[in-house]
Amino acid sequence: MALRNTKAFKEAVAQTSAELAQRGVPLAPAMVGDTIVRNVSTVAELLCIQARSAWRYFDAAALADNLATSARTFEQSNADSGVGSAPMPSFDNPELALVLASTRMPSP
Repeated sequence: MALRNTKAFKEAVAQTSAELAQRGVPLAPAMVGDTIVRNVSTVAELLCIQARSAWRYFDAAALADNLATSARTFEQSNADSGVGSAPMPSFDNPELALVLASTRMPSP
């Protein structure tokens, strides 16, 4: 996309990445760039202006705030729900015995 080949885009990625670093949220530059392209393109489309004119509405600090909030919310929601751990019934549940009996133990 032509939007990525501009000086404004490269500066926006650098500014947003720096703002994210200050907030302690490391995101890949490619992810930041994709978000910037999507936001600038959306603003241009909604206001019926060219993308190069939509840069005046870009705010690296505001975008970094939104991305940091989203990243923290995502981390908290995954930590709270126990993502990555196998579901196990409670110890006083007879299903636990069935689950443990049906699993194979690795041979030594």
